[in-house]
Amino acid sequence: MLPEIKKLLAEIKPHKKRFTVVAVTGILNALATARIAFLSKVLFDALSANNQEELKRQVPFVIGLGLIQSVARYYHLYNMNYIAEAVVSRIREKLQYKFMKLNLSFHNTYATGSGGLISRILNDIKTIQDGLRVVADIFLYPLLLIGLIVNLVVIDWKLTLAVLIVTPLIGMILKSVARSMRKYIPQERETLEHMTSTIKESLDGVRVIQSFNLEKDMAKRLEDETSIFLKIRKIVFKRQEAAGPATEFIATALVPLILLYNSYEIAAGRGTAGNFIGFIASLLMVNAPIKKIQEAYIRIQEVVISVRRIFEIIDNPSEVPEVANPVPFPKDWKKITYKNVSFSYGKDLILKNVNLEIKRGEVVALVGSSGSGKSTIVNLLERFFDSTSGEILIDDVNIKDLGLKELRRNVALVTQDVFLFSDSIEKNIWAGDYNRDRADIQKMAKLANAHDFIMKTPKGYQSRVGDRGNLLSGGEKQRISIARAMFKDAPVLILDEATSALDTASEIEVQKGLDHLMEGRTALVIAHRLSTIQKADKIVVMRAGEIVEIGTHASLLSLKGEYHNFHNLQHS
Repeated sequence: MLPEIKKLLAEIKPHKKRFTVVAVTGILNALATARIAFLSKVLFDALSANNQEELKRQVPFVIGLGLIQSVARYYHLYNMNYIAEAVVSRIREKLQYKFMKLNLSFHNTYATGSGGLISRILNDIKTIQDGLRVVADIFLYPLLLIGLIVNLVVIDWKLTLAVLIVTPLIGMILKSVARSMRKYIPQERETLEHMTSTIKESLDGVRVIQSFNLEKDMAKRLEDETSIFLKIRKIVFKRQEAAGPATEFIATALVPLILLYNSYEIAAGRGTAGNFIGFIASLLMVNAPIKKIQEAYIRIQEVVISVRRIFEIIDNPSEVPEVANPVPFPKDWKKITYKNVSFSYGKDLILKNVNLEIKRGEVVALVGSSGSGKSTIVNLLERFFDSTSGEILIDDVNIKDLGLKELRRNVALVTQDVFLFSDSIEKNIWAGDYNRDRADIQKMAKLANAHDFIMKTPKGYQSRVGDRGNLLSGGEKQRISIARAMFKDAPVLILDEATSALDTASEIEVQKGLDHLMEGRTALVIAHRLSTIQKADKIVVMRAGEIVEIGTHASLLSLKGEYHNFHNLQHS
């Protein structure tokens, strides 16, 4: 059995009772349908012989079988549709949770970005869902096919044997189709992933696109990708539909040949009209299970590829590993130490043997040109990814020995690119710590210098902020994020260029909130504007992944080195 099918069956396992109902009702449906087809011979022979007694015996039996067939079909399809929905819902949840657990290295280097991941959670999941519905056919149509073949053998085994000669031909057609599908479906999925990525970029970057008149370029990009997608789909459709007409033609051609054969049998006194009707009824019904089995066979190829793509993500090892027995976060810790810390993306070395000590209560600023490694230093502290070598210690405890949740509970983050959830202002501040009483939300908003503008919104703290907070200004969003960090009340604070995107007036308002936020906390501040970090206890100057200078604002200026150059550039 293919590993992808095993994984899918493992997802179905929690629904085994309902799946048993699917199996039983499928079997009942198949047996009832096959028996009704055979009884058409009995009924027609009784009708030809004007045998009223036989008709009276058989008609209620046929009606009863029809009732069994209808009820069984209802429960068969209803339960399988529910299982399909429940299974893909669970896989979708697993996939989304995995997205959130994968480290930043994975997200930063994934070829088609978040759009490609969205494609997997939508398009591949839909393929699996459609394929699972076809699973119901496994219990119905193969058994129905066997039942109908039994009918044919009972009615005329010699003719049945002659008809079955074409079976290998149908098998060859299906095998050829499956081989083609395995080749083209992965290409189709990858192209669809690129298309989803382009559409997402078009939505996320609409301001830039309009500003630079890039509408036609983005439209052309999607048009080109769609063209490739349609070419692949065209080939897939050809392969899918080629099998249907071929098998239908074979079935259609057999009917007049069987009619001719039965006319000779009836004329010779070896057959009856009932034999012909029963044989043709069963043979014509054979076409439906063959088509369904053929469709299921093709669907399985699609499902296998989609399951493989989904579980490539779910089974991806790019998670920050959790220690089996985490130690508690030190209560009265005195310092954070970076000890010979290096980090690389593939072959690119981002940090090179960084050694840094941060005392509790210090404000430490990180400065340097873009790409110097500032953000990597703070990202390593929260274990968004792990260092390639070296260690980060809180006192003598390696942060890898702490539970991830416990570590991150003690670190608050305020970034330049503020992310707010599409919810109320109150909910966004409360997100700092859902275990804490909401009564403190207004207090934190006041300290963040946000309360006044919040009260001017239509519903105050219950006002919604829109997608990513787009109903608020940059300064307002930033102050909400500061209130959220205050509400979290973590002892360690990371400020990643928290005011660099703001105008002067907004920066002043936000800085007031930041001043309150930093009180009594250990802060790591990344800043391009040197004027905002002059009061820092320690300024760390970085270049190409290395620390080149450490000191206060005054001491670094007196060195007339890298920091002095940055200062002169900003003041010239």
